[in-house]
Amino acid sequence: MKELLKNGGSLFLKTIIVNIMCFFVVISFSVLTTAVFSKNIGYTAYGTTSTSSEQTELYKYYYEDGDDTQRQVYEEQGYDIVTSTIRSEISGAGTVVFLTVSQIFCTLILISFIYPKIWQLGTNDSNLVRFKHKKEDKLKGFKIGALAVIPHYIFLLFLVAAKYGVMPSFPMALYKFLNSSFYSFIDIIVSGTIAVSDLALWRLLLLFILPLLIPAVAGAAYLLGYNNFSIGEKLVYKKK
Repeated sequence: MKELLKNGGSLFLKTIIVNIMCFFVVISFSVLTTAVFSKNIGYTAYGTTSTSSEQTELYKYYYEDGDDTQRQVYEEQGYDIVTSTIRSEISGAGTVVFLTVSQIFCTLILISFIYPKIWQLGTNDSNLVRFKHKKEDKLKGFKIGALAVIPHYIFLLFLVAAKYGVMPSFPMALYKFLNSSFYSFIDIIVSGTIAVSDLALWRLLLLFILPLLIPAVAGAAYLLGYNNFSIGEKLVYKKK
């Protein structure tokens, strides 16, 4: 049991690192898809005066409205104007590309952090079991993964409690970013819901499925290692 707890705790810490890495992956792909799948449609004008260096929002201008007639009016009043670009919403195709590509990258990162060590553990245990130094437990990988996701399910139980009165305004956007390794899946499930109180119960229950990927990968990695089956070798070396 001590070994399971140790490996489960280690795997949970790895999932934290994965979420941090995936946060930056999500942000990066969001910036890229915004640049590619949206366009400049106007700008917000901010002004400062000789008596105040504090920027004040003056107006919003959209290219479709024709010439910007307000700028000259404010400049005549003594404002120095700077602008901030307004971009259109990302197109539907852009959203699909963003969610798909970012989730593929995050899933690969998650698997790469889980698989190697658990596979090696399975290989080591296979040798120990063969020489009667350890008792066989083919579910060991699944157990390690199950222990690693306990904090995830505690957080999900908090969401349930939050929905029903503890913190109904808890933002789902924060949950998505704290669990960036599943960002796209969560985004699809919550479907634009802002606060947890507005999230349908069936959608909330679907979130309980996502962490199961971790014990599934850990369990598969252990079994493959236990049977000395290397996916990498199968991909690199062809049978003669």
